[in-house]
Amino acid sequence: MSRPIAEGDVELALQDGSVSPSRDLDLAKKAFSDKNREASRLAHSIGGNPGVDGALVATEMHAKGGEFIKSMVFGGLDGIITTFAIVAAVEGGHLSQSTVILMGFANLIADAISMGLGDFISEKAEMDYVAAEQRRENWEMENYPEGEVKEMIEIYEARGMTTEDATTVINVLAKYPKIMVDTMMVEELGLLPQGDDDDKYAAHKKACVTFGSFILFGSVPLLVYVSFFTVDFQTDIPVTFIIASVATAITLFILGAAKARFTKQNTLKSGLWMLLNGTFAASSAYLVGYVLDLILGGVEGC
Repeated sequence: MSRPIAEGDVELALQDGSVSPSRDLDLAKKAFSDKNREASRLAHSIGGNPGVDGALVATEMHAKGGEFIKSMVFGGLDGIITTFAIVAAVEGGHLSQSTVILMGFANLIADAISMGLGDFISEKAEMDYVAAEQRRENWEMENYPEGEVKEMIEIYEARGMTTEDATTVINVLAKYPKIMVDTMMVEELGLLPQGDDDDKYAAHKKACVTFGSFILFGSVPLLVYVSFFTVDFQTDIPVTFIIASVATAITLFILGAAKARFTKQNTLKSGLWMLLNGTFAASSAYLVGYVLDLILGGVEGC
């Protein structure tokens, strides 16, 4: 976890030998955010893990499960906006609360299944594509390494390296086939190579997270209607709809603020923008329901 970096931390750490040749990613991110060069220096000098023969190796502590949290946030945003749009449309059409609940939950389940399957299919297709390209690059490296070396030299030359430097760099990489293939995946194809420790069931897990998040957050406005289904407020004001709107607005802002973590945006701005987005979608749906109610009501009265 990140911690505040006090003045003199860097010098003291370097003097007492408590630093190691590695990087703390959380501190590095904080240093970049604060544009603190000394903090960046410290972040690149702590947190090493013992490697081969006891040597300290550089590590970056990535938050495991970060991609699942991302799926939860975006799945939740889709769920609550889509469901509340249905609620607003039905409310705008002046239909009963039972209709709101019926159509809302039917849409919620159908869309959640669609979102989960869509997430799984796209994620699995991407993983399969990367794996296939990685197998091809491995095969080419094993059967015709000279061609791969030449190709990488040309790529580095196109990026501005001299032929001599590019040849030196690639010839060194070619001594380590796995590193060479990983480099080719990035430089030649623009793909991140898969590692042996990659989660083979990541697509399944992301799909489940997306489905669950869609159901969880999409249920927020519907649960309000369920809770007040038997309550008679003795007024023409749509109290239940107002309460559902407030609950949805709060949830949208929280999810929008959480989204800022992945899009590197300002938290307040992201929350307000998502609230505005949801408001526009719901208002449009309400207006459509209201207009259709007027039109259909007029047709029935003829």
